[in-house]
Amino acid sequence: MMIRSAVALVLAFAASNSMAASFDCTKAASFAEKSICKDGYLSTVDSSLADAYKKALANTLDPDRLRQLQREWIAERDQCTTQKCLDQTLGARSTFLRNYVNAEKNEAYAAEQKARNEQFAAEREAEQAAHAKQVEEYKLAEEQARLQRQQTALQQQAAYPQVAPATSAYQPQAYVATRPASQAVAEKPFLLRMWQAFWTGPGWKYTLLLGFVISCWTVWRHHKETATIYTDYTDAAITNLLPASGVVAALLLRWLEMPGLAQAIVFAIGVLLGIFYAFYATLRANQGVLNITLVVLTKLTIISVFYAVIGMLIASLFSNSGRRKGESQARTAARHRREAQATMARIVAWSAAYTALTAWVCRNPEFTSISECLEFDMTPELA
Repeated sequence: MMIRSAVALVLAFAASNSMAASFDCTKAASFAEKSICKDGYLSTVDSSLADAYKKALANTLDPDRLRQLQREWIAERDQCTTQKCLDQTLGARSTFLRNYVNAEKNEAYAAEQKARNEQFAAEREAEQAAHAKQVEEYKLAEEQARLQRQQTALQQQAAYPQVAPATSAYQPQAYVATRPASQAVAEKPFLLRMWQAFWTGPGWKYTLLLGFVISCWTVWRHHKETATIYTDYTDAAITNLLPASGVVAALLLRWLEMPGLAQAIVFAIGVLLGIFYAFYATLRANQGVLNITLVVLTKLTIISVFYAVIGMLIASLFSNSGRRKGESQARTAARHRREAQATMARIVAWSAAYTALTAWVCRNPEFTSISECLEFDMTPELA
């Protein structure tokens, strides 16, 4: 109590020299006003509240509402008849004014951000519409050019009905230059046309679904001990690391600026060695055409899917989207960092899940020597 009295005395002295109440103390009528005028500490608090109120009034979007709230608070303050009630009322008002200014700022920022987002969405929609229009115009121009080429070819054929014999390797230059585009597509290699049809159509989806069904069937037979996917951890590691070694070697040659053909050869060798060892280990651990076929297809399916997913995730790390419209350079860099971190998390999760799956389908949960994994005995056992 003595300490509070001393502090109040010091504040009262300071207030008498530098600060005073926010109202005319000669007209003080209520208990609250008289207490504020008598107590230097309360007078200082009241002056601080007045300054905070002026600042809030200058920053608010609705000054009339804030004035009404201030009048209501003054009426509530004047109802206090004890020192405790007055202290609580002044403290609560100080917290309210501080939070009110922050809330107004946050509301203004949210409104500004919403307007920016709406403007960005409208601009993006306009860009997409313009792009779609350009694509339609391009397709229309291409179709008109194709029809023009076909018409020109028909006119030239009518003007020059005599065509070289089929046994001759010579063709008129004008005819070669005006061949329809459909004929040029038809002259592509058969395997290339088949691959394009497979990849652009639903063929790869059916193949992936078939591989999934076969893999589930093989895992069930492995669980029933009628087939063996991997003999042990060493067998699984060799099967999965051989293709990875081809990828690493190809990247090393790329870093050394070796020709692209050498990179392709090294990569193909790693993949082919992985496929060869998968056949070798399957023949060594399984019997019967059905089991061998199912296990080989399962290995190729799960390894191909895993490396394809990991390859796409790694490629996405080097293909960050550019700077969006209305986005600052700092926000673009931060977004790229978040996307890279999320991609790395996906890579780690896929790798961990694939490693766990591979370890689960190993017949013997142990590592053995490489020489033991390479043993191959086709001598039939004696009954």
